Amino acid sequence: MSRKVMQELNTMNIEALRAFSEEIRKELFLLRMKKFSSPEKNTSLTRNLRKSLARTLTVLKQREMHVGN
Repeated sequence: MSRKVMQELNTMNIEALRAFSEEIRKELFLLRMKKFSSPEKNTSLTRNLRKSLARTLTVLKQREMHVGN
């Protein structure tokens, strides 16, 4: 993930981060379902989505902890 994307994540508010994480989860679900019907040509897509989800959730958790204090 590039610096530009990380900066974008850092500027999002909590609700936008939650929506973005849900969107990534939906994409992962669809990829898993598609994998059973036909093999995926781009195997790195799942890994990249999982990493994006982890980064988004990390920023979200940091934001929630900061707001809570």
